[in-house]
Parts: sequence; C-alpha cells; structure tokens
Amino acid sequence: MKKRIAAEWEPAIGVMVAWPASLPRALVRELANDTQLYLLCADDDAVMAEAHDTLERWGIDAGSVRYLRVPKGEDSTWPRDWGPQPLFDSNGTFKLLGPRYVYSTPFCGPEHDAPLTCAPWLDEPLSLDQYECDGCEDAAAGEIARQLGVEFVKLPFAFTGGNVLTDGIDSILSTEVLLLENKFDGLSAEEYFDRVAEFTGMVNYSVFSDYEDYSLQHIDCFLKVLDDHRLLVQRPPADHPLFERYERIVREEIAYAVNSYGKPWEILRVDTGVLADGESMAAYVNSLILNTCVYVPQYGIPEDEQALEQWRAVMPGYDVKGFAFVLDDEPEAYNPDGLYEGIGWDPGDVLHCRTRAVWDPGMLHLHVDTLDKEVPEADAHVLHAVIKAYSGAALLPESLRVFYRAQGEEAWLSVPLVPTSTREVYRAELPSGPSGTTYEYYVAADDASGRSETMPRTAPDGFYAFSIR
Repeated sequence: MKKRIAAEWEPAIGVMVAWPASLPRALVRELANDTQLYLLCADDDAVMAEAHDTLERWGIDAGSVRYLRVPKGEDSTWPRDWGPQPLFDSNGTFKLLGPRYVYSTPFCGPEHDAPLTCAPWLDEPLSLDQYECDGCEDAAAGEIARQLGVEFVKLPFAFTGGNVLTDGIDSILSTEVLLLENKFDGLSAEEYFDRVAEFTGMVNYSVFSDYEDYSLQHIDCFLKVLDDHRLLVQRPPADHPLFERYERIVREEIAYAVNSYGKPWEILRVDTGVLADGESMAAYVNSLILNTCVYVPQYGIPEDEQALEQWRAVMPGYDVKGFAFVLDDEPEAYNPDGLYEGIGWDPGDVLHCRTRAVWDPGMLHLHVDTLDKEVPEADAHVLHAVIKAYSGAALLPESLRVFYRAQGEEAWLSVPLVPTSTREVYRAELPSGPSGTTYEYYVAADDASGRSETMPRTAPDGFYAFSIR
C-alpha cells in the first residue's frame, strides 16, 4: 500500500478557517453551506461565544460548524502554512503531519542562495537568527489532531503548506525558499528530500526557482496542481516586469518536470492582472479546490471574470465561485495589524492561504494512469487504475467500471475494471476504432461503506479523452 499525502481535490469532510476570520462573510457562509466548517478559535469562552454570535448573525446554521480550541499566535490567520497535512500510511491508517513552524514564513529574493528574512513590514526586516517565534502555530497542528481524534506526527523540518503541493500519489512541488529555510537549520537538500520520503513516502519531488523579486515565494501563488496530470500556472501580462521570469521557469523548469506516472505535466495557464499599485498581480491560482467546488479570489479588476472562465474551462463540472473582499464592506473581517488596504486579498496571501481541508479518513481513493492523448490503432487500449477503500469496506466488484463513448455520442458504454496481480491495481480494455476516432472516458467505483467515487471527480461532466491516430 502506498504511503502518501492526500491531494487537495480528494474527498473532504470539512474545511478549517481561523477565527476571527480574515475572509469575506459570503465565503464563510458558502463554505458552511457546502461542507462542515471547522472554526479554529482561541481557548477562550468569550472568543467562542463571540464567534457563535457572529456566525448566527451571518445566517450560518450552527449545525454546520464545529469549534476547535487551538493555540493562537501571530500567524493564526494562515492555517494553510502551519496546519496539519493528511497522511495515509502504508497500513492505510490516516494520520496528520505537523510541520516545524518556528520562523513564520520567511521572505527572500529570487537568487538561488538568497538570504532569508522575517517580519518584512519592519523598516529593517529581521534575519532568521534574530526572529523570535511565539511557538503557538508550531503547537497548533498537534492540538487540532488531538481534538479530531487523529494520530499526530510532528515533522522535524519545515514543510510549509503553501509551499508544499502534492498530487496524492508520489509527487510534491515546492519553490526553493523551502530548501533555504531547511538549509538554515542545517539540513542539506539531499537530507531534506530523504526526510520527506521517510515521513511521507513520496519521492518525486520537483523544486522550482523562486519567482518574485522579494516575497514568500510560495508555490501556491505561482501554480495549482489541478489533478495528478495537470498544472495551472499563473501568466503575468506580457508587459509586466516579471513576465519573462515566469515564462522562463515554465519553459526551462516546469516543462521538464514529470508527474507520478513519469510523464510530463500538462501545463495550462490562467492570465492575471495588475492591482492598484501598478505592479502586484492578482493570484488567481491561490484558490481552494474542495470536493467539487473551486473558490476563487476576486480583486475588483477587469481580469476577474476572465479568470473565472479560465478556471471553468479547465475544471468542467466543478462549481467555480468568485469572492470579492472589499474591506469597507466587511466591518467584521479580521485585518491583522492593518495589513490589508482596500481589499483583503494580497498578491501572495489569498484564499488558499487562509483555508485548509479536513480530509475523509475513510475515503475511497482512485487514481488513473490515463492513456496518451493520441494512441496508435490497436485491438484494444489497456487502462490501469488504483482503487483503495480506506474505510476498510469491500469494493463492490460490479461497480468497478470504465465508462466510455465516442466523441459526439450521448450514451455511455462501459467495460469492467478487473484486479491485476498487483494489489489495488485494476485494468480495463477500451475498444479501438478507426484512425481519427476520439473516445471520452472516466473511471467509477463504489465500496460497501456507501462511498462512490469517479475520476475525474465531476464525471461525466469531466472526463478523460484519447484519439486514435
């Protein structure tokens, strides 16, 4: 059984948000309507009562909220970075990993050995050896795990969530700043990769260059892993000073990275726009994928609607929703130390940073080694899928199928997925056709716990495709 960290799009039972919420109330309401809201509050009865009263005033059903009491420090707003990460071990047991979080999230420039600093809002930012962490967020992930009743594993290295994106199989993507932070603590890149593999079971680690002149450099503001085959990468306006740097990273680094199947990632793009300062860019990739919804920040610029349409084009069947965050309209929104002006979304601190899923410990997991987009004529085309019921419930054999149709047809046909000699790996044979035929297909499975899943998760609205050449 593969030890792995779950991917963002896998089955979730809720979403974590820190309280007081640095989010627009419309988003908090929407999250509570779509799933269970796990509110991370200080261990203080008055704070808990205030949160309850506020959510009630916002029209949020009390039954859709679960309150967790966690240590609250300077970085409490950003559970993406310090929050627990979902691990399934080699026995199929669900655990939560807690990253080492003692430097907040360091800033740096794009140089390969750039110095790291903290507290950039000061006249003179602090070097890491000058920074004193209050330790609250370093302890918070373990307390969340305890209250959720999940075994907790404390990582002895920095593994900042906004700079750790995974495909839920074997791949992790980060930018260089994470290596620099661990290097500061005496961990070489090779030692870091070895420790990550030891704790997570994931060994296909891609590290890309830091992409801004000076920032957190977190990868979740540069790209999004859409699924185990595709990346959505931010594209600046052609006249932006950073355009060529972004394109060089795409052209010379990302294009040569491979996914967990040993194939190049399919690279898709989302176009961004410039904010009021004339330089910073809207981080549309810093969106949250949660089950079959995508929550996208909106900045009040002309490119907002285009970004939503581009998201919808790459995520068929998903409910793509945009959320503005005008501070004048949000008197109850938390603005830590007056950090935000005008709008509550920053270029490098957005919606994804302020949320984190609560994954289903008993999820029904599927991933598919899809056929190449073009295949030669053959008697049949063999497809492989991994199917694992983490609930321990039996898979229902009659439900394990690949549905397919020739492009342009409405009705779906199906063929069975049958076990192979490799545990949890199934195969199916899809029919061939004459040259020029395109087939659309998806994989489906049910288990005895009542869970049903497809890949893509929004099938049949979302599907894979291949053409006979």
